[in-house]
Amino acid sequence: MDRLKPNGKHRAKSAAFQGKIRRGMPFSLVIARYFVYVLIGSLFMAGAVVSLLIVAVDSGILYPSNYASINHEAMVGEIEARGTVENDDVPSCYRWGVFDEAGKLVEGDFDARSEELAEAFLRDGSVDSVVYSSPLGSPVYAASASLENGNVCVLIYDFDPDFVSKALRDAFPDPQSAVLLLGAALFAAMLALIAMRASHMLQRKLSPLVDAARRIGSRELDFEIARGNVREANEVLDAVDAMRLSLKESLEEQWASEQAQRESLSSLAHDLKTPLTIVRGNADLLLESGLEAEQKTCAAQIRDASLDMQEFVERIIGLFRTTPSSKEKDTALADACCTDIVSKAEALARARGYRIRTTREQFGRLRIAHAADMKRCMMNLVDNALSYAPPETTVHLAFSESVLPGSPRSRALRMDVEDEGPGFSEEALARATERFYRQDAARLHDGHYGLGLHIVQEEMRRCNGTLNLENTEKGARATLFIPLLDEEE
Repeated sequence: MDRLKPNGKHRAKSAAFQGKIRRGMPFSLVIARYFVYVLIGSLFMAGAVVSLLIVAVDSGILYPSNYASINHEAMVGEIEARGTVENDDVPSCYRWGVFDEAGKLVEGDFDARSEELAEAFLRDGSVDSVVYSSPLGSPVYAASASLENGNVCVLIYDFDPDFVSKALRDAFPDPQSAVLLLGAALFAAMLALIAMRASHMLQRKLSPLVDAARRIGSRELDFEIARGNVREANEVLDAVDAMRLSLKESLEEQWASEQAQRESLSSLAHDLKTPLTIVRGNADLLLESGLEAEQKTCAAQIRDASLDMQEFVERIIGLFRTTPSSKEKDTALADACCTDIVSKAEALARARGYRIRTTREQFGRLRIAHAADMKRCMMNLVDNALSYAPPETTVHLAFSESVLPGSPRSRALRMDVEDEGPGFSEEALARATERFYRQDAARLHDGHYGLGLHIVQEEMRRCNGTLNLENTEKGARATLFIPLLDEEE
C-alpha cells in the first residue's frame, strides 16, 4: 500500500485510454510471416540440392541420372563385340555380373540385392526389362550381353546419379540420397532457427503483459502499460490496463477509508486519556483517605485497572505510528506475569460474581517476551470464560511449564483457562478465532464484538505461541503456549 498514493489522475488517464484507438497488425499476419519464411527457405533448400547435383555432374564427379539408361545398348554392344568383360570395361553407373550356362554367378561386382534381381531377370528369359519398381524410388532395369564362351553378362542400372569413381560408389550411399539427407538436415535446422526467432518475437510482444502482471501483483499500480504493434496483444493489454486502473481506484478508496478509520481510532484513543487520568487521580485520592481495608483494595484495583487502560490506549496510539513501540519487545519474569494475571482475574471474577481457582508452578528466572501483549492475551481468555460461564460458578486457571507445540526443544508457559459452562459448539471450535465471530449473536448487546479470541490468535502467531480450544467434561478449555526465555535471553 505504501507504493500507492491517491493522486486523482487515474480517471483522466482511464478516459484517455478508453478513447484511444489501438492500432496494429493482426496476429494472423505475424504468424503468416513465418510461414513465408518457411516457404522461402524450402525453395532455397530445394534449389541448393538441385544445384549441388548439377555442379557435381558438370565437374565429372557424378554421372547424370539418365546416363546408364541412354548408354546401356551401346554398353551391351561393346561387351558382345569383345566377347569378354572386365571390371574396368563397365562404368560405375552399372552393376555387372557374369553367369554360366547353369545360371551360377561367376564374377562381377554385384551386391546382394543386384544379384537377386539379376537371377530373377535370367529366369524370366528377358533381354532388356524393368526388374524392380517402387513408388518411393526410381525403377531398376536389367540388360544382358552374350559372351563368346557361352556365358551371359547382366547389367543392373537405375535412374539415379552415381559416382564416377567405383571406390566412392562402394564407400558412400548413392549421391541423390546423400544430398536429400543433407537437404533434410538443413531444412530441420532452418525450421529450428525460424522457431527460435518466432519464440523470441512472441516473448518480446508479450513482455509488456508479463511486466504489467508482475507489477500489478506487487501492487505497483501507478504506471502506464507499453503497447506493441500486434492488435490482439494490444487488446489484451488494454483489458489489463483497465483492470489496473480499476484496482488502483479500489485500493485508493480502501486506503482513504483505512486512513479515516485510523485517524478516528487514534483521536478516540487520545480522548480517552482525560477520563482515565481523572479516574486514576480520584483512585489515588481515595487511597490516601481513611478507608477500610476492603475499600482500599477496591480503590487499588480501580487505580491498577486505569493504569492498564492507560497502557492499552498508548498501545492503540502506537499502532498508528510509523515506527513500532519499544514495548513490543519487552520481557518480564514468568512468575511476575502469572501473579499479575491471577490478581486481575480474581478482581474481575469478584466484580461479576464468579470464583477463581488457581494452580501454578514456579518458573524461577525464566522470562516471557512481549510481556504486555501476552498478559493481554491471558486476560482475554479469562474475560471470555467469565462471559460464557453460568453465574456463580468457578473458573479454573492453571500455569505450568510445557513443551512448545511444533518445537519439542523449546519450553513454554502453559496457561489453561477452564469454565463450567456449556462449552464450545462444533461451529465455534472451527470459527471461534475468526474476526467478529460470536457463538451467541445476542452478546453484541453486552459489548462483545467477537474480537477477543481473534486478537489472541493473531498475537500468538506473531510471538510464535499457540492457542488451543477444546471442550472438557465440565465445560470449555482455552490453552495458551507462550515461549519461555532463559534469563540471559
